[in-house]
Amino acid sequence: MSGIVFFKTQDLDGIRKFYTGTLGLSLYLDQGKCLIFAHNGFLIGFYLGLESQTQGTITFLYDSKSLVDAAYERFRSISTTEPCVNALFGIYHFWASDPEGRVLEFQYFLKPEEIQTDSNEIVEILNEDSSKPKLLLTRLLPQKAMDKLQEVFELHANTSDRAMQIRELNEHIAGKDALVCLLNDRIDAELIAAADKLKVIANYAVGYNNIDLEAAKARNIAVCNTPGVLTESTADLAWALIMATARRIPESDKFSREGKFLGWEPLLFLGKDIHHKTLGILGMGRIGQAVARRAIGFGMDIIYHGPSTKELDFPAQYVEFDTLIREADILSLHLPLTPETRHMIGEKELRAMKPGAILINTARGAIVDEKMLIKALREGWIWAAGLDVYEEEPEIPAELKELPNVLVLPHIGSASLETREAMGMLAARNAIAIIDGKQAPARVV
Repeated sequence: MSGIVFFKTQDLDGIRKFYTGTLGLSLYLDQGKCLIFAHNGFLIGFYLGLESQTQGTITFLYDSKSLVDAAYERFRSISTTEPCVNALFGIYHFWASDPEGRVLEFQYFLKPEEIQTDSNEIVEILNEDSSKPKLLLTRLLPQKAMDKLQEVFELHANTSDRAMQIRELNEHIAGKDALVCLLNDRIDAELIAAADKLKVIANYAVGYNNIDLEAAKARNIAVCNTPGVLTESTADLAWALIMATARRIPESDKFSREGKFLGWEPLLFLGKDIHHKTLGILGMGRIGQAVARRAIGFGMDIIYHGPSTKELDFPAQYVEFDTLIREADILSLHLPLTPETRHMIGEKELRAMKPGAILINTARGAIVDEKMLIKALREGWIWAAGLDVYEEEPEIPAELKELPNVLVLPHIGSASLETREAMGMLAARNAIAIIDGKQAPARVV
């Protein structure tokens, strides 16, 4: 693949990482002359000819061309500013923007010798037993789920503290009867084609947009997820975000820890009341309903929008989408990411919200146009936001982190011990049921 790259930079020593995508792809700049691609820390390719405006060719190591193609097409036009060196930590701070104008900040420093060209073996057989079907586990789960899986399967597990690379997944999927994976594992058509014996993909998540469902269906491979078990914990976290943003709890905590609290003040950290306000739910599924039920104790009026009206056991009014946006004091998102819901909350919707409104997102980051949200928070179109998900996880835009009226969490909606154990047990039951020729508790295809 070749193409034109427009790049502005100074001639800097060493290699700087300036982009990490959701698939673990990283891009490195070497003295402004060579763009280096790595995946989860391992060198996979490089692009020569970045001086001024020039055309070159990417050279690939390993079977990584499709991965780099996807990121390259998205980030063809990149520019950086003068970096600011943090002498204490040796970290370089600088920025890049994609073709859509989104500004991304990165803080990373790598010496050339720190880039690895091959990986250590990270998959171990935890209970070698050739009489059992083989299962590949991409990350260790809570112990109860591990024990359940080992009762039935010979367990080949990633025991490291990092995600598996696509190359590693491809290497280890051959000969496996089952796969238990995470939402950030890319299970694409190429990987599925390499899975010569695979019968089931059990996703350790409610969502499954990381899996090529059509490719799995074509190979008669069952795909399962873990719905229901994380409903209450995610609803709890949504309410934690509501309370924390409305009453400015993170700001107040930081203020107190820094020794700035000198006594009660009448205007110190004034927030917003929640009781008797209007809660808007976009997506009245399991989690949306759980969030709404919690609002009853606050005496809130509940309005909602979705594909259809729901028969509910609590008072709530179905309204049109525009009405929901316009009337909600707190708008909480609880719907899946689809082509139709991507950027469902954009400039038009953010401008239509109340100036005192709070936006809560514990669903999927790309439902919200992050660039427009930053502008809305900065210019006061809305009052605050509480976020647990982002467009390009794990990256959180620097501009978002700098704003005082937004709370950013590292995707911990289901992160209670009880819930993660229940998710693991459901994933295990899904995999076991398919292998046993039975109906899985939560099968998608």
